[in-house]
Amino acid sequence: MFKIESVELKGIKIASNMSEETIAFTGSLWINGKKAADLKNDGNGGANFAWFKDRELEKAFDAYCESLPAVPQTDDWAIEKGLGPLAMDSDFWISLEVGKIDAERFWKRKCSKTMCIKLKGHKDGEFTQYKAWPYSADAAKEVRKIHGDELVEIINERFL
Repeated sequence: MFKIESVELKGIKIASNMSEETIAFTGSLWINGKKAADLKNDGNGGANFAWFKDRELEKAFDAYCESLPAVPQTDDWAIEKGLGPLAMDSDFWISLEVGKIDAERFWKRKCSKTMCIKLKGHKDGEFTQYKAWPYSADAAKEVRKIHGDELVEIINERFL
């Protein structure tokens, strides 16, 4: 069996205009520093498409992903219903990684021109954006003074 030491996505191009139920994207999967598969999702809610160069490598990747820990539910509806963690598989792993890439790009764009903060009163996904107040060390100090203990995070500081 093929031993997997590293897995990463490269060349991910996200087509936000085509994303409906899922993130529409193209890119590639790299295993142990070598390209293993071309990837695609059309954004209509279906599974990711992966075209592997080698069937044995695909089986090894599937087994690798299935060996990863389950992911706790974060959706309020699922938590209310008492649904347990979600089992990991290769399709879910790819979706989570593309989601991380998409989120990082979103925050880099938002934080490039404005200060973005998260407060204790914000629900999941909510944040406050100071459009006329770009991030600086002095501005961050002011925000900390203004919001005190209510401030959870100055999101810009993730990207310094």
